[in-house]
Amino acid sequence: MPVFADDDGKMKRGNNECPVGLVSGMSLDDEFGPGSQELTRCIKKRHDVKMVVQIFQLCANGAATCTSPYALGNISNILDDYEITHGMKAGRDYEVVAVLHGSGGRMALKGNPFESQVKGLMARGVKFYFCQNTTRGFIRAGILPNYQATGNSATDQLIEGMQYTTAGLTSIADFQALGYQYIQP
Repeated sequence: MPVFADDDGKMKRGNNECPVGLVSGMSLDDEFGPGSQELTRCIKKRHDVKMVVQIFQLCANGAATCTSPYALGNISNILDDYEITHGMKAGRDYEVVAVLHGSGGRMALKGNPFESQVKGLMARGVKFYFCQNTTRGFIRAGILPNYQATGNSATDQLIEGMQYTTAGLTSIADFQALGYQYIQP
């Protein structure tokens, strides 16, 4: 549940402490119209915010015309809101992890159309975990090499910095048990 900087248990409008930075570089009133700042609620800057994002599909706009990655833009917006608007720092104030499984597991592979976006989010501190059950399915489907049959490693096909988890869905539950908030874009 979000915590608002001006929340004292009474319904209030706006928060003049928000934002500390502006994502667009414009004031909220200039960007969205007069009175927008007064209507804006902001989260309270805090430490130890943890969230786990489930990515179970590759495309946000349909597989036939895959031009937009599923969830990566949402993650970028989360980072911008925390860092730019609220002055929070990755690793100190918040941590974001993404669990890739199902067709979303293709984002873990080198050469996928969204590799640069995944690497960019990794550079900003997001940790990505690839489901080994999905890996097995990719091996059976011929998407990844079968190490036993070919001597070529499926792991060598992963984007550098990608980590494994034994099962995507159980790892999401485990992250939640460790205090991570679940995000499903």
